[in-house]
Amino acid sequence: MDKLLLGLRLRCPHCGQGHISDGILKTRDVCEVCQVRFERKSGESAGASIIWISILPIVSMVFYFIIFALTPELSVVVHLLITLTFTMILGIIGYRHARGLWIAVVELSDGLKTDAEIEGQPS
Repeated sequence: MDKLLLGLRLRCPHCGQGHISDGILKTRDVCEVCQVRFERKSGESAGASIIWISILPIVSMVFYFIIFALTPELSVVVHLLITLTFTMILGIIGYRHARGLWIAVVELSDGLKTDAEIEGQPS
């Protein structure tokens, strides 16, 4: 559970000190502290996309109904524009946290490894 929270906080789930994120949209390739590689194979982060694409519509619908309940005098178009803007901003900002969560899942399931550890394994 601690590793999952570290991932959500964008900290390296392997050492707990390094940063996963390098800005709003960029994810680091390796941890600057323990040098583990966050993505060993291309496409390995697809799980983060699947998690986020599954959660984001639910959060957006809840947000829409809350906005609708709080401001019933606004038109449906305005409610939809507010919800769309919220969804786009949350989608961009929240993806890196979903990616951090996925990196933590990889650490729990298979373990993150440094390049030296990966090269030392038989194929």
